[in-house]
Amino acid sequence: MDERLMQYQLIYALAARNGRNETLFGSSGAAAFEAFARSLASSAFPELWFELPLLGEPWFDLHALTTRSDLRPNMKFSPQQTGGCPKAFEWFAAQERGVRQLALSWDTSSGNSSTPAVQLLASESDPSITQAFLRTVGKPDAATSYLEFRKRLPQSWFPCYAGVFPQRPEHHLRVECIPNRERQRAYADDSSLLEADLRQAGLLELGDTVVERCQALASTPFQFEFQFDVQPDGSTSPTLGASVRFAPPAKGETRESFEVDGSAGALMQRVEEWGLVDERWRDLGETTFSVRASRRGANTHLYCFPTFLKLRWRDGEPLDAKAYLMAGQREEAAQEE
Repeated sequence: MDERLMQYQLIYALAARNGRNETLFGSSGAAAFEAFARSLASSAFPELWFELPLLGEPWFDLHALTTRSDLRPNMKFSPQQTGGCPKAFEWFAAQERGVRQLALSWDTSSGNSSTPAVQLLASESDPSITQAFLRTVGKPDAATSYLEFRKRLPQSWFPCYAGVFPQRPEHHLRVECIPNRERQRAYADDSSLLEADLRQAGLLELGDTVVERCQALASTPFQFEFQFDVQPDGSTSPTLGASVRFAPPAKGETRESFEVDGSAGALMQRVEEWGLVDERWRDLGETTFSVRASRRGANTHLYCFPTFLKLRWRDGEPLDAKAYLMAGQREEAAQEE
């Protein structure tokens, strides 16, 4: 067995131990393992995100991210290594600037390990790079939609990723935007500015909770982001996602950031009061670990920690809340005895 498959199994086992398989992860494990095995585009271990709902039946989806620095130009890829998207990886490996990661996002909660979404995480705000990516994956219509959508965005927003389903015939384009820190602070102070920017981006229906709750997210110490589904004409769909990105835990830290008197815990308790999560959020801190294993003369660290909270609305009505765990592997040179 490929050593990375064994490392994935260990990461999953550590994150899901002590009953968390039943409370957080549900029955998606087998499909996620198969999806991971089809996400090994380079020799490096990909960065993983486990996407977990926090209300209702437990399940999870898997996202596997390949970093540009782990690839070299002129690499060739097979469909089996790349979720059926070898051209996307060949294009990605050839880029010299403007790109950071390429993600395969698997709908493993439905048992689907054959047709992932593919997402480009950019490092520059250059629309031509994302458009080239979308054309490469066979979605020239999405490239046009993306440019039209970009024209409306506030200047203080950075479109950090765009994603599509290359193997699906229907139009699908998702774009995530990060307001800069100054703008985020302004939102925390002025809800009317937040509302104006959402309407400028094309969101028509804000309901009774979108502005208030997005302002609450912007008021936290965590990085704040928006996620939009974009229609063929470049307009914004009625679905909005808003998320915050938690900082990685400090060395030796496990549960403290998710205690009720900590910043993350206080936010999660508030989201529970909104009725979007149940008590399982209290298990999130327990998923944090960093363990060392010896591997071919090097010390390998396997890690996992909660990294995102995302809320969603449709037509201004609250839908759900999800947490994302980030996991992976880091290597250090072995110390001489």
